[in-house]
Amino acid sequence: MQTFDFTGVHDICNCVKPYQSDYQKLLDKYHDPGTRYAYDVMFTDKYMTGRDVQLACIRHLNDLLRIGNDDFPYQYNSDMVNAIEYFSRLLPNPDDTSKTIQPFNWQSFILDSLIGWRTLDNGTRFTTSNISIARQQGKTWLASILINFYYFVVCWNATSQDLLVASYDSEHATKLFNDVSLQAKTILSLPDFADDARERGVEAQTTQVIAKNTKNTIRKGTSQGGGFDSFHNAIAVYDEIGNLRPALNETLKQITSGQNGIKNRMFVKISTAYPDIKVKFKNDEDVTRAAIEHDAVRDADNVFQVIYSQDSEDEVFEPETWAKSNPNLLELQKSKRDNLQKALNQDRNDNEREGTLETFVNKSLNLWSRRFQNSYLSLDNIQRSIIDHFDVNGRDVFIGFDGSQTNDNTSFGFIYPYTDHDKHMFHVQQHSFIPFAQAKTIEAKSKQDGLDYLKLQDEGFVDITNLASGVINTDQVYQWLVDYVNQHRLKVKFIIADPNHGEWLEKKLENYQPQWQWFPLPPTSFKLNEPTKDFQNLFINGNISMLNDPLLIDGLNNAVLVEDRGGSVKIDRQNRTSDHIDTTDALINAHAQAKFYFENYHDEGYNPLNDLDAQEKRDFFKAMFGGGK
Repeated sequence: MQTFDFTGVHDICNCVKPYQSDYQKLLDKYHDPGTRYAYDVMFTDKYMTGRDVQLACIRHLNDLLRIGNDDFPYQYNSDMVNAIEYFSRLLPNPDDTSKTIQPFNWQSFILDSLIGWRTLDNGTRFTTSNISIARQQGKTWLASILINFYYFVVCWNATSQDLLVASYDSEHATKLFNDVSLQAKTILSLPDFADDARERGVEAQTTQVIAKNTKNTIRKGTSQGGGFDSFHNAIAVYDEIGNLRPALNETLKQITSGQNGIKNRMFVKISTAYPDIKVKFKNDEDVTRAAIEHDAVRDADNVFQVIYSQDSEDEVFEPETWAKSNPNLLELQKSKRDNLQKALNQDRNDNEREGTLETFVNKSLNLWSRRFQNSYLSLDNIQRSIIDHFDVNGRDVFIGFDGSQTNDNTSFGFIYPYTDHDKHMFHVQQHSFIPFAQAKTIEAKSKQDGLDYLKLQDEGFVDITNLASGVINTDQVYQWLVDYVNQHRLKVKFIIADPNHGEWLEKKLENYQPQWQWFPLPPTSFKLNEPTKDFQNLFINGNISMLNDPLLIDGLNNAVLVEDRGGSVKIDRQNRTSDHIDTTDALINAHAQAKFYFENYHDEGYNPLNDLDAQEKRDFFKAMFGGGK
């Protein structure tokens, strides 16, 4: 079969279109709504979808083609698909109780994938799933169906089974549990389950659904309140996991470690997007996306992922594209579809007028973004600048410095000007020194900031202070800089810093590195306005390159623009405890001088005589050679 690498491919449908005949035959063998949906997404104009949905759909189709391969130990079980499709259609429609609910095709795709894909011994293939959809699209119904399917079908004939409804706080966990409980009460009265339910003594209570005779129990729990230990959940559904603070990430391990050894275990993570990209769910999405882009590689085969979101923040002003994040727009009856579109338009307009457009972008378009919170840079601009490698050896460099205050990191920002096919470019990187005096331990500091500093140190992006007190060691900082410049034979053009927090470094450089030119830059909007705006424009116009450095990405994403009364701007941070912008401050300092680099720059082969007129050339030669003697 044909294999693909979708890394960097934006239009996946167009990429696979020449191979449509290879996939068309699947429809003769598989008649389930999920497979039909995946095919229609990829090869028809029936659905408008974003890139992440296309990735999920082509993955499903490719996996169907590779069933039976030695390196693919999975099957797609039609009986299991029929079971979840039948179960999901048992419940009455709340809008018209005389009719049962008919799942939309995009919902069937998710349910059929999670339940239909099995291991060869008929265990669950997708033990973990990342599902992300805009609000008011029915994600709560999906979560409730999965929990109740596990309770009334998967675990029905077992005993002492734990099932978990979870979220980061009690409000969200209770909301989802209430929906699960209401569904369960309806199921208890259905002919398919009523007799067995009475025999088992099943009750849908206020805080749990429990079978008194079999002890199978649906519980609710929160990361804030604990309560995940000591349970072995056949299924755990975590709602709005995108808002889980990094300090509570360990609670997720309590859930998954308790599931080890359970054949049909499943951990379902469901969320909309949020502004903070440091959260684990966002990282999980990125890691899984990178894995499934490599179609022929068998990484993340146990992780299902589908993300209904816009492809760009620019689409906030293109309502005709909003079906990417709001899939109901493509499957509702016309009157309801028009009402939903009208409500979304009104919501966008209201938020724009009130200055809260970021809420609409996060929740209704399902984009991880701070762009509309006066953000300095959009995540799109940052991620488009990432490259795999850059050789710094022997290059001109501008070095910015941002000294620390109490809990802040100390950062160097490096800017290397270069040309790429006559395009003026700037490669940026950082190196930071991490204190932990206030947090007491580096582990606590990592939890507070949502960054694994020990891992970043191993990767060469940071050094943790070598003082037992946890404060910054200025000797360590200075010596690292000297060693780095010498090791890479860097040609230091300027070192630029806030004189209020860089005086100690200035003194050392005066005494030991007098050849390095020092440039003090007061941290005022008046002084920082031009380098701040110009550096921002370089990102927007594609003149920046950078490595995939989590600390640098975090610093750029955390920065917001603040304007003084005179209209000058500089960057600041929103959360003064955990949102660090030291790396961005250091780079803007460096750019205060780096921005002039190309003003007198000429490509290789340039001869200054080409810029002289005839008389100037005669004068030049006369000065050089006089009368020819």
